[in-house]
Amino acid sequence: MIYFYNLTNGLEVIDCKKHPHLVRIQSSHVESKAWNRLFQQLSDELLFYLAIGQECFIIDGSPNPPHSRISRIAIPVIQYILTRIWLKKKLTPALIDDEYLERIYRSLTPSTKRKLKYYRKFLLTNEVRLSCYVFPNCKDGKYEWFKEKIREKIKK
Repeated sequence: MIYFYNLTNGLEVIDCKKHPHLVRIQSSHVESKAWNRLFQQLSDELLFYLAIGQECFIIDGSPNPPHSRISRIAIPVIQYILTRIWLKKKLTPALIDDEYLERIYRSLTPSTKRKLKYYRKFLLTNEVRLSCYVFPNCKDGKYEWFKEKIREKIKK
């Protein structure tokens, strides 16, 4: 399993000594339905590991973990789109309507689909293994606090 820390709130629990894997999945992209931006920002490292069948685990923080847009919406949408593009299969996530997922897929630009299709050449799996853990966090938007936390962890 490969752990990815979601910038910024995932930094609260990061271990800087182990060369952490980072990803940036913004809840604002989910809120505004900016799916192309969300997929264009996905790290190449994450996409590569998913394509070769590694189980990837996103770690994020949220003031209200059960209602995290990352875990409830972004992760299932990413799984659906990657499964559809890479494996040519349609998933049916439990909490998201099929028609909504189809609209998201159709809304992706050729450029975004091209970026995602690139990783098909490395495909060694028949399943996109992506999950998420969201921990309670009350430091949202407090970038100086995060910077100090990283400074402390680097010194250890």
